[in-house]
Amino acid sequence: MTYTELCGKFNFTMPSYAADYYDEFISEYDRSVPLLSSEDAAMVADATSLPEDGKAALIKCAEIINADDNAHLCGSFLACLTVYKRVPWVNYIYWDDLFTVKGLKPEQVGWVLVATQLANTLKNKKPPVDLNQENIGAFRGYSQACFGQKGYWGILEWHWNMLCAGGCMFMFGVLKFVPGEFTGDFPVITDGKRYVSLVGGEYFIGKEGELVDCEEKSIGKTTFYEDEEKYVGNVVIAGGAVETSPTEFSKEIWKDYLRGGTHTIEIHIPAKIEYTPSAIKEAYKMAVEFYKDFYPQHKPKAIAGYSWIFSPQLEKVLPETSNILAVNRSMHILPNVGSFGADCRFIREGSSLQKRMAAECEKGTEFHYGVMYTTIDEIEDFGKVIE
Repeated sequence: MTYTELCGKFNFTMPSYAADYYDEFISEYDRSVPLLSSEDAAMVADATSLPEDGKAALIKCAEIINADDNAHLCGSFLACLTVYKRVPWVNYIYWDDLFTVKGLKPEQVGWVLVATQLANTLKNKKPPVDLNQENIGAFRGYSQACFGQKGYWGILEWHWNMLCAGGCMFMFGVLKFVPGEFTGDFPVITDGKRYVSLVGGEYFIGKEGELVDCEEKSIGKTTFYEDEEKYVGNVVIAGGAVETSPTEFSKEIWKDYLRGGTHTIEIHIPAKIEYTPSAIKEAYKMAVEFYKDFYPQHKPKAIAGYSWIFSPQLEKVLPETSNILAVNRSMHILPNVGSFGADCRFIREGSSLQKRMAAECEKGTEFHYGVMYTTIDEIEDFGKVIE
């Protein structure tokens, strides 16, 4: 099967770099080797304390995929990329419905792929026991959540969990971390001391400097241009607002720092943590030191993340003393067109924050997801307000 034919078996476009690995993969592909053997499925189920019916379901799902030629090939190639080559650091390759298998729900296909990752972690990666508990706990929790919510065994939130179970996402202090790549349309440049974020394309700007999804809500557009001598683009100022007029930066002084594909360490924020500048700083430091040894080929230039919690509009509904604002003001916040309302599933229904957001939404405010980054060089000073 050619790479083009393989991609036809997927429900989405594979990332461009996947093609570079296909010829080597197909030359070594062995149909007789299970994607996830029954023995490994049982090992994962036992390690994660799944009940007997969950264990039996995982073994059965693995056997169904192994019996299907197309599913075995597709799953094996994904395992090649994510388990053995460790190339797709970002989670956009993972989706709820990568490919379909007769007799299985999408959540069960993902379940087997995650279990394949976790089996490799348990047998070969061997991270410290206390860190591996995060992988084990996540697999168990998301598996049980699928059974509780849908009535059959599988896995929810598996696109995040797949990274986790693959042995590269770990909990340090108050945050989960995973090696990643900088994404989004925001070139970040530096003169060696300062970092300037630019909007790297044409987007509509709202009246408060936010990015909006249509011209009717906008007061202007961003622009971006560069040549051998200069960058020209709209600057993202502190707090995540975009300047309405572009600025020119000479390449004699300003150089690229972050672009799409630049190595980063991505964060995932668990619920009910101590979200304070000091706690975040300590977590950053532990993660950076760990990955230096555990994945020495990964050379991150920043810590980065994407979440509702980085929304610039939270300034409207949180008190000045809020820990969320204290942390966010210590980060570089980048705006995002994607929006959410007071029904955001990450915000506890009926909480004071949810009620204040609902009232603000009634006034016409749109809350937008945000992107953040903290350069590696800024970690020691984390906690200071970024001007």
